Amino acid sequence: MNNLPNYITSIRLILTIPLIIFLETNNILFVWIIILFGGITDYIDGYIARQFNLQTKTGAILDPLADKVFTIIPFIWLCKYEIIPFWSLSILLVREFIISAFRGTKENGLPALKIGKYKTLFQFISLILLFSNFNQFQIQNIGIIFYWISFALTISSLFFYLKIK
Repeated sequence: MNNLPNYITSIRLILTIPLIIFLETNNILFVWIIILFGGITDYIDGYIARQFNLQTKTGAILDPLADKVFTIIPFIWLCKYEIIPFWSLSILLVREFIISAFRGTKENGLPALKIGKYKTLFQFISLILLFSNFNQFQIQNIGIIFYWISFALTISSLFFYLKIK
């Protein structure tokens, strides 16, 4: 855990605490800021790890875990307010549990595939749009579209990971 990308990933995990608090208190502006920051840190830690050859098994397990926790918490909130359907989140959770179980059995931690990275990107974009305050431009509707794209990538990526297994 003694490298910069893993520290950045840890920050994202720590930020889930204020994320939960701000969701619970309906402080959507701060939720939006935290999600935006989380998406940026997800990109930065991966970029640094690749550029400086700092990929580790810990990072291969910790980074996707941070992404899952960081995206699933707001998705649960969106289900609570019936913005996204519970069944879709349930399928997303099953996929995440299956992939996490595979990661624990692989020596290299089963690094993310491109399709998994796109899934995470679309999840972050959907959350950034869904928690934005730009109602006059129907940004939330675009956020829903990005959610469904991420959902399709979620299902597709599961099959790609199962082929590797």
